Amino acid sequence: MTYTDIPTNSVELLLTACLLAGIVLALLYAGHSRRGYLLPLLAAFGVRVAAAVVHRFMVVLPQGGADAVTFERRAWEWAQSGCGNLGEHLNLGASYVHSWVIGNVYACTDRAPLVFQSVNIGLGLATVYLVGRIAEELWDRKAGVRAMWVAALFPILVINAAVPLREVWFTAFFLLGMLWLVRWVRSGRMIYLIGAVGVILAAGIIHGGAVFAIVAVALVLAGWALREVLRGTFYGRVRASVVGGGVVLVSAGLAGFLAFGDMRFSSIGEVGAVMERAETLDERASAARGGSAYPGYLVPANDLHALVLTPIRMGYLLVGPPPWEVRAAVHVFGMLDGLLYLALMVLLLRYWRDWWSRPEYRLLLVVFLALAVVFAWGTNNFGTGVRHRAKFLGVLLALGAGLLGRRRWRLERLEALRNRSVFEGRRTDGEGSSPSRASTLLRGKGSI
Repeated sequence: MTYTDIPTNSVELLLTACLLAGIVLALLYAGHSRRGYLLPLLAAFGVRVAAAVVHRFMVVLPQGGADAVTFERRAWEWAQSGCGNLGEHLNLGASYVHSWVIGNVYACTDRAPLVFQSVNIGLGLATVYLVGRIAEELWDRKAGVRAMWVAALFPILVINAAVPLREVWFTAFFLLGMLWLVRWVRSGRMIYLIGAVGVILAAGIIHGGAVFAIVAVALVLAGWALREVLRGTFYGRVRASVVGGGVVLVSAGLAGFLAFGDMRFSSIGEVGAVMERAETLDERASAARGGSAYPGYLVPANDLHALVLTPIRMGYLLVGPPPWEVRAAVHVFGMLDGLLYLALMVLLLRYWRDWWSRPEYRLLLVVFLALAVVFAWGTNNFGTGVRHRAKFLGVLLALGAGLLGRRRWRLERLEALRNRSVFEGRRTDGEGSSPSRASTLLRGKGSI
């Protein structure tokens, strides 16, 4: 039985209608709370609902077979245990946590694939919203809205939210963590850092790759804390939030590793055995088969070769497949998908001097690069690569949101960024941070 052949029932349609109605109310509230957000959210809702209906009743969408079918089928199989009796199936270290959640719904109602898809639509819309919020924190409201439009209509993000995959479950938690990290850098409030680590760990339950994001953040914060302490020996004062954040996160990480080294995370296994798994990269890379498999020259022969291949595999992950590897129509879709990543990276590289002094930008960049390295070696075919890179597209999109426009619009964002304090309080206007004296003088006289 194919996905489209699963019988439809009245319970499925009723639950779907209730879920979608609740989502619409949430969208209206979000649009009322933040000016400019409503239209991209409604557009995102419309295209995702349409894609979900097509996938459910007409034809299986790209990325909607294989894993997506397995996730939905597993939820139905577990539902046979009965309402309230699925506890034995919960395994936080496996890849089916979201299937277990939906399995509980199935067990208490009936098989309802469209409900599974509706939950994903809601999480996909949360992803779009969070991309906008992060971009607004980094740039301003207009840049946030522009980033939301891209996220709302970008094909792979639409598909991931319309089929029963786990990507949107990951991105919703992960991007919330990124938003709180940015807020911690800007405000220094420890509650944001603690909350960020908590929700990133939740994302790690969905896919263990998020654990490496926490490791990257801990290393950056340790470096910042050390620098702050050294600076304090000369100037007699330190920023307590930076030192405290570094000490707390690194200490908690070491304690967690020692106490829970045998804890398993989805797709990476036991935390304490990560290095052992890294030693088998060549075996897993050479095991890839099929028309979408990476070419043989990306399989490392030794550790040095693996080091040399890392930036190449990152390129294949982020912008692949390259034109010379296109062997099927679906590869063309992947190549076009990669053009957005390439454009954003080129823009960020072109204007790096304007944003490099901002600590929140550097922190998000380190997280992005860490995940790119991890997934570059965890991916061995182009189809999976398109799915995996979408997990951290939101970070790249938020970083480059202020550059997605004509030159004049772009320069306005960059000028405002240069004139904005690195650490500032709450914004006072609806379009972003309040204008600084320097930017006012620039607009009025052309120079300071």
